[in-house]
Amino acid sequence: MGASVGIGGLIVGTSMMVVFALAITAIDLRVESSLETLDSANDPLPSFVIENADFWEGAIIDVNIVDPGAGYVNGTLSTVGAGGFAASFTVDPNTGEIVSVTVTSHGNYSSTPPLPDIQVDGQPGVATPADLEAVMGSIIHTNVTNTGSVTLPYNEVWFFLDGGERLQSMESILGGPGVSTNWYSGETTYLQWQFNTPTDFENMAVSASGFNIARNLD
Repeated sequence: MGASVGIGGLIVGTSMMVVFALAITAIDLRVESSLETLDSANDPLPSFVIENADFWEGAIIDVNIVDPGAGYVNGTLSTVGAGGFAASFTVDPNTGEIVSVTVTSHGNYSSTPPLPDIQVDGQPGVATPADLEAVMGSIIHTNVTNTGSVTLPYNEVWFFLDGGERLQSMESILGGPGVSTNWYSGETTYLQWQFNTPTDFENMAVSASGFNIARNLD
């Protein structure tokens, strides 16, 4: 009988030790979780502002060389009417045919026909005039400033148009991986967001790590 009581007391004692150990483990986990929550609460939140949001609904995003012409030297292009477009071109040195065009300023024109007329600057009397056609699209120009103390990875900063109809990361707008890594405190970043067809948007928003800000397009 005494041995049975002793064994029973041992089992009860062991069970109580297991319960006690589990209770201590649960308390440790709760304390650790609480400390992590406190540390997280003390982390500074990001903050940024949209300095400007300029929407060029009818921008010339490229130039089609319908006919390269002949007799040209390397030069520049503009439009017959005002609008801000500018480009440079290179020619075949043997024939003077226009072989490539690089747009340096997209300009802002009506997105509906007729298309702006592209002209070669300062080269009258060439043997065969070129035929150049504007390719229309839309462009958003924006400057955003990191006004907080948090350094934000570019691939974690997201841009939205009209409540999320279009979504793109800062990294992809800047040109994809490898362009840069982080958006540092106090840094203003210029972004050009291009669309290959004329589009119509009203507002844009920026979001990162729970902070969001929006602005109407001008």
